[in-house]
Amino acid sequence: MSNKSIRNRFLSIFDKYLKGKTTAEQNNLVDYFYDSIPDEVVAPEKLTAIQSEIKSAINERIRGSVVNLAPRCRFNYLKVAACLALIGLSATFIYQHYFAPANQTAYTLAMNDSSSPVIVLNDGKSYDLNDSRLHKKALKIEDNGEKVFVLSGDSKDSQDINFIKNPTNRIFAFQLQDGTRAWLNPKSTLEILPVSNGKRMVKIEGTVLFDVQKIKTADHYMPFVVKTALQTIEVLGTKFIVNSFDKDEDVLLLEGKVRLTHNNYNTAVILKPDQRASLQSNDPRILITKSTDGHKVEAWHKGLFYFENEKMSDVMAELADWYGVEIIVDRAIKDIPITGMISRYEDVEQELKMIEMTNNVSYKRSGGKIYIK
Repeated sequence: MSNKSIRNRFLSIFDKYLKGKTTAEQNNLVDYFYDSIPDEVVAPEKLTAIQSEIKSAINERIRGSVVNLAPRCRFNYLKVAACLALIGLSATFIYQHYFAPANQTAYTLAMNDSSSPVIVLNDGKSYDLNDSRLHKKALKIEDNGEKVFVLSGDSKDSQDINFIKNPTNRIFAFQLQDGTRAWLNPKSTLEILPVSNGKRMVKIEGTVLFDVQKIKTADHYMPFVVKTALQTIEVLGTKFIVNSFDKDEDVLLLEGKVRLTHNNYNTAVILKPDQRASLQSNDPRILITKSTDGHKVEAWHKGLFYFENEKMSDVMAELADWYGVEIIVDRAIKDIPITGMISRYEDVEQELKMIEMTNNVSYKRSGGKIYIK
């Protein structure tokens, strides 16, 4: 089903909802979307921001149905307006969650891409994940709708799999031999190091999300250590994401507690949930800030962009960074708020078309750049 037909189907349902002609199932559908939106997004004082995210044609159609109606009907309009703001940014995601067959996953890891993650063994041999010779060492499973490659070694005394490279433009999930899961961002790598001093060790470059499996020995928990160019992060069992590109690095802690140490200066901090640590190669200080990016990170490892009342300019900056393109936003629309989720497509233009559906904006390519106005 195309994005356009999905959108038209929703519009038809919402139009009936405002007129009181929906079935019980269709009422549940509207409630489903409304409940998916944070309360602050649909509060009455936010109505203007919500309306700015809906195409002018849709606004006129809906406004015409609710003029001079009772308070309950005005609330119905507010609910529909909020749902439309979400739908315009996430039609494909919503279709897969609500209308798709039960055995269809909400997102996919493109297993048939022209390029695939590469596994390097201790003997130096390398295989991409489509190579049948690797299937016993990287078994593909599906867990709660997510495709995960479970890595297994052939020997208890050695880590048979030494290195994982992700040269694709997709995120891939791996379960390491100890049960820890790692989601590798595009162009990221993970090296599995030998156990040292009773510590599990990995080294990464790029952006990797970890969900560390706790392992208890006879008298203590076995630490899990992540090494990057600038820092060493030690945990027992927790969930965090590390960004180690360039000369700046940061760590966002989602669950548990981690201790990180600056490799160049030996300065150290302990992070608590929803805290972000930032450090630079030429500065001994480690800056700790409060983070509200938890939902964005959860969406990230599921192959989605997540925006919650973010400025158009910030949304386009994130898309520009992901797709490696230059996007220039007209000053007149740079502060338009965007809320919703979008699947990560192969081409940035697919993202822009989704945004264009419900915002009074348009885009064009010129001279290798994309202009939003």
